[in-house]
Amino acid sequence: MRTLIALAFAATLGISAAHAADTAQVAAKEPAATVTRTEPVSNSEARDIAKAWMKENDIRFGRVGNIRKQKGMLMIELQSADGIRFKTLQVDPATGEIVG
Repeated sequence: MRTLIALAFAATLGISAAHAADTAQVAAKEPAATVTRTEPVSNSEARDIAKAWMKENDIRFGRVGNIRKQKGMLMIELQSADGIRFKTLQVDPATGEIVG
């Protein structure tokens, strides 16, 4: 009898956990709200975007180098601690999204 009660209890917990996982998956699939900007991204905001990208990609000893405009995009150079460029991020100045 105890075994049946334990199995019923475990089954109930399993169903509750599955329902919670389904809810989390639905929330994860919903698209993020698009931010409408009235002004282009400033250089300080571009630095913040690059720093956040480095943090998300676990680049600990990188720094933000030069920021320039090229073909309507912001080009943000990422450098090593020695000042050697290892990546250039392209950011859309209208939205602040990283393009490439």
